[in-house]
Amino acid sequence: MLRSKGLTDKIVVLGIDGMDPRFSKAMIDEGKMPNLKKLVEMGSARSDLMLLGAMPTITPPMWATLATGAYPMTHGIVDYSIQVKNELDITQEAFYSKFCKAEQLWNVTAEAGKKTLVWHWPGGAWPPSSDSPNLMVVDGTSPGGMGHATHKRDEEVIIIATTKTKNGGFRRYGSADTHVDGEFDDLQSVSRDGQMDPKDPRIDAVYQEYLDGLVFQDYVPSKYAIRNYKFFKGSTMFHLADWPLHVSMSPISEPSGWANAPAEAKEFTIYYVWGKVQRPALILKNNGVYNQVAIYASKNDQEPLAVLDNDVYTTGVPDKLPSANGEITVERSMRALEIAADGTYVRMWASCAIDCNNSDCWYPRWIFDKVKAKFGPPPATSMAAGQDEDLILKCQQEQWKQAAKWQSDCMRYMMDEEGVEVIFSHFHGPDMSGHAYMKYLKDRDTSQHNEQRVRQWAENTYQWTDDYIGSFIPYIDKGWTIMIVSDHSLICPEAEPNEIGENSGVNVGVMKELGYTVLKKDADGNELEEIDWDKTKAIQTRSNSIYINLKGRNPHGIVDPADKYELEEQIITDLYGYRDKKTGKRVVSIALHNKDAVLLGMGGPEAADIIMLIHENYNYDHGESLSTAWGHNDTSVGPIFVAAGPGVKKNYEIKGYVREVDVAPTAAVLLGVDIPAQCEGAPAYQIFTERM
Repeated sequence: MLRSKGLTDKIVVLGIDGMDPRFSKAMIDEGKMPNLKKLVEMGSARSDLMLLGAMPTITPPMWATLATGAYPMTHGIVDYSIQVKNELDITQEAFYSKFCKAEQLWNVTAEAGKKTLVWHWPGGAWPPSSDSPNLMVVDGTSPGGMGHATHKRDEEVIIIATTKTKNGGFRRYGSADTHVDGEFDDLQSVSRDGQMDPKDPRIDAVYQEYLDGLVFQDYVPSKYAIRNYKFFKGSTMFHLADWPLHVSMSPISEPSGWANAPAEAKEFTIYYVWGKVQRPALILKNNGVYNQVAIYASKNDQEPLAVLDNDVYTTGVPDKLPSANGEITVERSMRALEIAADGTYVRMWASCAIDCNNSDCWYPRWIFDKVKAKFGPPPATSMAAGQDEDLILKCQQEQWKQAAKWQSDCMRYMMDEEGVEVIFSHFHGPDMSGHAYMKYLKDRDTSQHNEQRVRQWAENTYQWTDDYIGSFIPYIDKGWTIMIVSDHSLICPEAEPNEIGENSGVNVGVMKELGYTVLKKDADGNELEEIDWDKTKAIQTRSNSIYINLKGRNPHGIVDPADKYELEEQIITDLYGYRDKKTGKRVVSIALHNKDAVLLGMGGPEAADIIMLIHENYNYDHGESLSTAWGHNDTSVGPIFVAAGPGVKKNYEIKGYVREVDVAPTAAVLLGVDIPAQCEGAPAYQIFTERM
């Protein structure tokens, strides 16, 4: 085989989840992303910055595609979740390497002698699948912030203290808005349905199947997620912009029983960990006004855990929480958003608690020890929303700015001090931040702000993402090649999404309406939230999948295999004929038999019997549409591609398309290493400084 020395010695793949080429281009044109503009001018990209994406446009399968150069039908991670064998109504999250059937490029580079770091790559990375001493893997067990599945010990919370309530406590999912005033009993909890009942007799076997192969040396899997069917009234994805947070509420009173309460202070209680942990707090008066909150571990302590100034974002707030093995040390970020000058009201926010000493997703563990000593533990991150501008800009986005800087500091330390030559990195900020407002980039009946104001929230996201990108640009002069890629972006649909295509479980609504999914009924004829498998011919699950309830394959199958094809034809015809109730227009863009879906890289043995994709006007933030979908306010679903540095042409406009499957072979050729074994893409030869 012909081999080359390669065109660069070092590459950092800056994977940025949810980064939109269309929105980024608009930001560049408006002068609001100077670092990305500089990188484009230093390197190669299409004029629209687009990477031709694979499908489905959702996290685990697309990061696996970027790593392997293989389509989902080949690498086997076909959606956010994969189907549990023989169980039509159960899925399991697909982040782990055990589900990836294709060789990842980082194994190739490590085994070729390149010191390789894989940083928080949520698709086929954890646990490590090569025993090369050159391979280092940090996290990859979930989306969200670094260590989201391993380090997080509770949930973020809105904290209210007021003289208007006599009762206090903790309310699960009590409010999407921090502007809470009045009685605790007025708060409404929002339930999160659809999770599998732990009493389900199938649960033990499903858990065991999921956990098999996840124990790596002395690393124990810290999270598993198994879901069964949900009964949607709308979309979980589309409702993320309205998602409520937990609420802690407390009356304000005069201090009592304190070892050291300052004069004129007032007390209240903070409830953490679903109300199981309480922390006393004092509202402090300075120069005649109440403008600080001091938080204590107990009233017996002389010194507080932290003192929060009014409307100042505060990081590193320490605490200790109970665990099965004793207390653990945690940190939070907090903000006292509003302290009434007369001490009668406090409105606050606290992030989730991060375990400061957990290295369960760091291989080798010494990386955690060195990073923590220099930069602290991973910061908490957020998806706080609710159209509360304080919550979104002053809390959620401040967390992501902090996380971006922390991640950049850590990665650059590994580049500068630990001899790393190849980095595959993932940063989830634009995706998680975007979920909080994407729906409202178009004026809707439930909008509390006009779309121009919401666009400013999106621009803020892209500006701190631009700062993150900018921190790596100096490394081009140090011999590093930089590739900026995303898995997908987030779209603001023109219409309201339909009840089909949701990625979180089984979608009963449309398939019930079409007559293929049937629910059981009680003695009075009322529908129950339970599938009647004796009458159900097919179900639609996850983003794009429809399964036939087939005899001999599924436990309760009723469809004869001889009738399978014609039933699929009937379902496909009905899907094309299905119309949105408000607009009267077609909802489904494409529906294909499994054998035909291979044309899109979506068929094969791990995929469903029918693959469908939703029209761009009716999809959710992302997940179920074509990767070429466009939405309102410069949004799209497609991923981004920009490359610069040694081996890449300068100020070069790519005329054709670079595809998502082309990223891995392009990086391989630049480094002069083998292309991954199951790769289906090709090197983006047109961007290279030397002809192939």
